[in-house]
Amino acid sequence: MVKRPLSLTIIAVVIIVFTLLGIVGLVMAGTPMMAKSMEQMHVSIAMYRAWGGLGVLVSIACVYGILKGLPWSRVLYLVWGIIGLVVSFYISPMKASVVVGLIILVVVCVFLWTNAANDWFSARGFMLKRERS
Repeated sequence: MVKRPLSLTIIAVVIIVFTLLGIVGLVMAGTPMMAKSMEQMHVSIAMYRAWGGLGVLVSIACVYGILKGLPWSRVLYLVWGIIGLVVSFYISPMKASVVVGLIILVVVCVFLWTNAANDWFSARGFMLKRERS
């Protein structure tokens, strides 16, 4: 059995931390302090919460898949990351934060497609299923 690379465990923990921070942001979206920031965005608070909730669910699914070695999880992470960057570019008043998000996405994806990660996921490239059982 192939041992999970430490880099993938660290990535999973980082995604969990970002997800928890996202949950805090969703909870605080209704506070007066956040309301001022939300006014600068091109989206309602309800839409922001719905999008954030969906993001939390996708992140949890990605973490589960990464820890279990399911190849679809890294493809889902990449696709959701790209969609998130496009949406963030539209709604975010601070465009520099989108660049930081892009850098994080690229760095994480580099680790998700290393040879060690390919062995862990038992898949190459963008395969959604394992090569062997």
